[in-house]
Parts: sequence; structure tokens; C-alpha cells
Amino acid sequence: MKFSEGVPPDLVEQMITKFCVDHPERYLLAFVYGPLGQHDLLRVRTDAEKFLLLAALNLVECIAYVGAQLQSR
Repeated sequence: MKFSEGVPPDLVEQMITKFCVDHPERYLLAFVYGPLGQHDLLRVRTDAEKFLLLAALNLVECIAYVGAQLQSR
């Protein structure tokens, strides 16, 4: 699955921004997107890049979930 296949770069930027704003862990997400973008891994050209991106995003979601659980106590 390629998230941004055929999508213009400016629209990809909008999608990333919306995803970051809609999530409470947006600062952690921005921290993750920064190095991934610097190393050109957001284009997802290979399966290895796809799995690396999915693992990084999943890790952010796991951290956010635990943080939400701790705050609700």
C-alpha cells in the first residue's frame, strides 16, 4: 500500500498536516515525520520503506494510547 501514490506533493503535505492536527500526539508524530522526511522515507518506494513507516506510526499510536490511559486515571 502506498499512501501517497499519484497524489501531488502539496496535497501530501496537507494530508500529513491534517493527520498531525487531528491526533493528540501531534508533537511526537511531528518528531517522527521529521527524520523520516529527511531520509526520504515518506515516499514509500519499497516494501522495506512501507514497513518502516508503518512501524514508526504504530509506535507513535502505542505511545499515545498508553499516555491517554494514564491521563484517564
